[in-house]
Amino acid sequence: MKLLIVIFLFGSFILVESSHRQNHFGNPCYLCECFVEYTDRDQALASVPYKIALNGYDTTEDQCLATCLRDENCKAAVYAFIGGRDVFACELYDQVNTREPIYTPHSNLYIKRVAKCPKPTSHLLPIELIDGDEKILERKRKYLRLQQKLNPFHHGRK
Repeated sequence: MKLLIVIFLFGSFILVESSHRQNHFGNPCYLCECFVEYTDRDQALASVPYKIALNGYDTTEDQCLATCLRDENCKAAVYAFIGGRDVFACELYDQVNTREPIYTPHSNLYIKRVAKCPKPTSHLLPIELIDGDEKILERKRKYLRLQQKLNPFHHGRK
């Protein structure tokens, strides 16, 4: 009986501890106040990030934004649910184009505010970054092609 109680308490402790870890869905965005947020938007098609997260799957939204805050060259960040093997993407941009954002579901564009962010970021682990490449453009082109297709479930609506 004591063994069952110990196992139950240990299991409950593990469950509580794991629920307070940083994750993609459960925790509200801590650093969003330090950025201007465009929901369901991505940078313009011609924009290529200068840095992307090496392992997007393990990167949280706050880690992505903290990396942008720490980087002098970063003007904007895109955190997106992209599916596929990477699942999530964190992209850093050194230029901002707000005139032609692309509608991209489950993607947020964050533009760094001019004022210094008062929130500490030391508790957020740094992420490993690699140079941006042209494969980001393929993802953006895919969403543009999807927007051009006729949606049979949207027939007759304006």
